[in-house]
Amino acid sequence: MIFMAIKSINSIKLTKFKFLFQFISYCLIGGSTFVIDIIIMNFLWYVSGKNAGNVNFIFKLISFSIYSTVGFHLNKRITFKSKSYSKTSYLQYISVVGLLSLIDAVVVSKLTLINIFSLSSTAWANICNLTSSAITGILGFLINKFIVFDNKK
Repeated sequence: MIFMAIKSINSIKLTKFKFLFQFISYCLIGGSTFVIDIIIMNFLWYVSGKNAGNVNFIFKLISFSIYSTVGFHLNKRITFKSKSYSKTSYLQYISVVGLLSLIDAVVVSKLTLINIFSLSSTAWANICNLTSSAITGILGFLINKFIVFDNKK
């Protein structure tokens, strides 16, 4: 009887903190994919000599194709501990991240045109990219947790 009560309490504690652990894991993986994004974006900005405006749509698309695939596999295995692979979950994930990346590109494209702190254009572009990624990252976690990787399906 006592064993069952302890097991029940531990189960409640684990359930209570599961969301927090998943969010932290998602943030760490998101940070890793953001590093991939920053490296790719800075490379493209450097090579093209352009880092403001609509060119960021193209650059985000290139970056997205790489970091989203990495993020899917890491989140599937580590954050949401999904054992099965289905093309549906991958397409859902890519759709969510793609939509968020599009929003991210719009925000970055618009923000890079308004350098309110008169920083170097590359520094400002990186700040805009970080800000936009943080906002869309939180939204992405919630959608992925409750829709894409929902283990109750």
